[in-house]
Amino acid sequence: MNNKKLLINSLFIVIILLSMHQNSFAQISAATDSVIRSIMGEGSVPELNDKGTEMMLSGNVSGAGSFYNEAIKKDEGNKEAYYNRGIVHWVMNDTNAACRDWSAVLALGDTATFKLLDSKCHGAMMIDNDVLPKAKYHELFSNKSKEAKSNVANGGVITVAEVMPQFPGGETALMDYLSNSVKIPAAAKSKNIHGRVYINFIISSKGKILFPYVVRGIGSGCDQEALRVVKSMPSWKPGMQKGKPVLVRYNLPVRF
Repeated sequence: MNNKKLLINSLFIVIILLSMHQNSFAQISAATDSVIRSIMGEGSVPELNDKGTEMMLSGNVSGAGSFYNEAIKKDEGNKEAYYNRGIVHWVMNDTNAACRDWSAVLALGDTATFKLLDSKCHGAMMIDNDVLPKAKYHELFSNKSKEAKSNVANGGVITVAEVMPQFPGGETALMDYLSNSVKIPAAAKSKNIHGRVYINFIISSKGKILFPYVVRGIGSGCDQEALRVVKSMPSWKPGMQKGKPVLVRYNLPVRF
């Protein structure tokens, strides 16, 4: 009789614990879903139906973070992974990390992220060691002006500093580097593809090349090759404004 009573009590405790777990899970899911929906209303809306998002909505936030870490390791230009990892950081109350990830999304050309940085990140964009105020990053990354569009088309810089960044050895050395580094893909050769691939990237105040992406491509493997060559470039001499090194957005034509 005592054994039967003990068994009944044990089962009752298990049922209570399961109920508590389910309630906790539901609360986590509801809270995470609410955060995601809130953030989606503040910026661009990339893919939110991948494995990482499923993990977040099931309460496995750290697992989602690991998923997006791996996605970014495989492709540093994956805007969706940066965006979603930013949500992970936000859910985990790491605002600084979230804003760095969303800054990367803007640096990769997604200007819909302006609203997200303006509201969630107190009007600050963070790239490497540089922190840009709202007015500056809107100026740097807006593509609406005629001047910006003209600069992209002509392969010029997007934002002009008093002293522009310089490839080690200057313009001639840059042309030599591109000429010696670019390998025409077999697909481009077979199709007789030729032209210019325009790559946009950031030159940080330390001279690092960050967040390169294709603005205008010609396909047949040339876009990927142009990205590879830009990513392999050595650090530049940074741009200067009022005697201080500054971040500059640059647009470079890679000729095939």
